Amino acid sequence: MPTADILEWLKALGGPLVALAVLFWTWFFNRWQIRHALYDRRHAIYVAFQDLLLALPEKGDNEIKAALRKASMARFEAPFLLGDDPKIKAYLDQLCKQVTDDVIANIMFRDAVNDAAAMRNNPQAVADFTARVSRLGAAKLDIPDRHLRELPQQFARFLKL
Repeated sequence: MPTADILEWLKALGGPLVALAVLFWTWFFNRWQIRHALYDRRHAIYVAFQDLLLALPEKGDNEIKAALRKASMARFEAPFLLGDDPKIKAYLDQLCKQVTDDVIANIMFRDAVNDAAAMRNNPQAVADFTARVSRLGAAKLDIPDRHLRELPQQFARFLKL
């Protein structure tokens, strides 16, 4: 085959080959970008729950309540970003319920008793107050202890690029 024919073929195929290469590169980049955006949004859910667990022993009551609100909002986004996985949904629901029942409820009880001066003279109220404050302190340490190890395991398959 003469050189002129080869050059004609290369000229004819050059444009489509470049277009095909650009199409492939665009497809690959968009796929990577979508996966990265999904990873970022999934990671935000993970971080909201990690921040909640870290806030329990270290932060004040208002900061714990704010962290729980943020985690609860992230929990509602989870089905859209993590799929309809019943295991992760049940885990996140259970974690929010534990914090609400064992921490927030005891904080609210403690604050109510502190605000009611008449309750301080009632021996039963003082005993209940002492028990609830003790449970509050234990929960602030126990919940992070149990869940800081499990949280990464629950999210491991969702946080891969």
